[in-house]
Amino acid sequence: MKARAGPWRYRAFLSYSTAADGRLAPALQYGLQRFAKPWYRLRAFRVFRDSTGLGVTPSLWGSIEKALESSRYFILLASPGAAASKWVEQEVDWWLRNRSPGHLLLVKTDGEILWDNTTQDFDWTRTTALPKRLAKAFTHEPHFLDLRWARAKEDLSLRHPTFADAVARLAATLRELPLDELIGEDIRQHKKTTRMLGWAGVSLVALTVVALMAAVQGNRAWKSSERLVAKEKTATDRETRTTRSRMLAATSLNLPATQRELSLLLAVEALRLDSNTDAESALRRALTGDLEPVLLLHGHRDTECYARFSPDGTRILVWGDETVLLLDSTSGKPLKEFRGHTGDILAAFFRADGLRVCTASHDDTIRLWDADSGRELGQWPHPGVTSGLIGARGDRLLSLAAGSNALLWNTADIPGTNLAEVALTLAAPIGDSTASFHPDGRRVALCGARGPVVIDATTGKVVMELAGHEKEVRSVQFSPDGNLLITASEDATARIWRLATGQCEKILNHPVHESELREARFSPDGAWVATRDSQPTLVVWNAASGQRMAQVAFSAGEESPILFQFSPNGKCLLTASLKASYAELWETSTGRRLARLTGTDGEVRTLSFGPDSARAVVGSISALGRIYECSVCGSGDELIAAARQRVARALTDDERREYQAPTEGD
Repeated sequence: MKARAGPWRYRAFLSYSTAADGRLAPALQYGLQRFAKPWYRLRAFRVFRDSTGLGVTPSLWGSIEKALESSRYFILLASPGAAASKWVEQEVDWWLRNRSPGHLLLVKTDGEILWDNTTQDFDWTRTTALPKRLAKAFTHEPHFLDLRWARAKEDLSLRHPTFADAVARLAATLRELPLDELIGEDIRQHKKTTRMLGWAGVSLVALTVVALMAAVQGNRAWKSSERLVAKEKTATDRETRTTRSRMLAATSLNLPATQRELSLLLAVEALRLDSNTDAESALRRALTGDLEPVLLLHGHRDTECYARFSPDGTRILVWGDETVLLLDSTSGKPLKEFRGHTGDILAAFFRADGLRVCTASHDDTIRLWDADSGRELGQWPHPGVTSGLIGARGDRLLSLAAGSNALLWNTADIPGTNLAEVALTLAAPIGDSTASFHPDGRRVALCGARGPVVIDATTGKVVMELAGHEKEVRSVQFSPDGNLLITASEDATARIWRLATGQCEKILNHPVHESELREARFSPDGAWVATRDSQPTLVVWNAASGQRMAQVAFSAGEESPILFQFSPNGKCLLTASLKASYAELWETSTGRRLARLTGTDGEVRTLSFGPDSARAVVGSISALGRIYECSVCGSGDELIAAARQRVARALTDDERREYQAPTEGD
């Protein structure tokens, strides 16, 4: 069949797997047809989708072929389901035989799309989202839109900022307009719609007044119509502000490094106009830069100085020899000293309420201290002990020994009773990731020698064994709400388990993790999961959907295992290689590097955030502990305050007009 030259009945043909994208496809069609739509038209342009574009017909393929012939662009919602669909492959085949691949747009909704620069074709050993008919279809790597995150979202409308941004990018290509010009047109159309709603409201009010004079029912109608108009106007105003905010955020991100000041000011205006994740991310990016320590932690021997914030952020534990110091986190002034161990301290940590401190030492004991007085409350022998955990209720203590076992102690009565002994996997790292107390303190999970186990902390009995991993488990952690458990294994997968049933709900695996996983951890807000392997590679996942969201790109040549820590609000990640003398700060949702924490001479060994996410402390070998201000991890207001300190001026009137920024007081 000969392809037509136009005019085009449809601006785009939507090809997808109904089973895979039956919810996303109609939302995308509706969004494309509504974006920057004049108020007097039903749609901005027509997008063909089989469920809305086909009537009852004796020839299904004939009707689809006519729609293809009448379409200027072809949009493929790429997923493993689409790759396996005979209808999708037939539609792609028609387009490649009759049209140019230059008008074939890819939108990834699931699976993987990977390009091989050597063969100048998709890497078909790892690409799972495309039909094989696309082999050698493109001469250069095509740019595609990643909408995998949309599978976990309930709100897929233009009022959702991220979805609206994705729609805008597609619509800009379909209408062959620059993105900023199209967004500006969308804003203008919103304003026109608002004015028309205002006139409609006036008319409704006038009619209602007449009805009011006639009867009480008229009064009710008037009030109802007034509320309706106000509600519609409020929604339109909100959507307009969100769209303008996204436009400013996108402009900020796209400015070159030589215009850092302008980028910062535009990001501030974007966040001031509407508080959304895009605006926050743009402002964090604009604030990117190296951080110098604001406080050095003296008072301990300099050869080893590990450090950790207290739960309330007012104090810091510092250790490295036979003693532990408690310092004021603002001044660094010593407050208390815990003495009694005869060997070097290997680990020190607070109970969740900050009232108790626990220490593990080379003297083969684990000890409990009163944080306010520094008085020792009890000690328990455990040969080879390296670390431990305290349950939330405070009457259970878990001591861990490298490649040996874990002991569960009842500390309610001194000297305390040994409730259980669990053999640990030999490969498990001994530290925070080897075991995890449930948030209520009644259960504890461990990397057992035969697989992950959950123990009743009251009785010491095993209540659950989790089967599924093919190799040894290296880490285990409860989710912040206590409903889930995550494990990481040498089989290169992380698994999320439902605690109530003991069933595996999600398996997190990705080609980027080619070696065994060393650790998997929930963010404190429960929104994210981070997994690390031995490469080192750190991947961030959406905890609810199991979708990969970002990958932290470490400096070339860093092959040592890494430490990582989420900020309490989940917005940032702090990382360090065990052989590096610096730490790095990353944005969780994007994997963008925000800052390098400089000024550390020794190799990093501990990372800890304060509870407000705005400060971090780094502990090292052969160096003093250091505290850093991390304002880029704070709330929207804190980000704006940090930007005001960085740049004293505001946008000029000319800059506001050029970039369509709101005027002061808007």
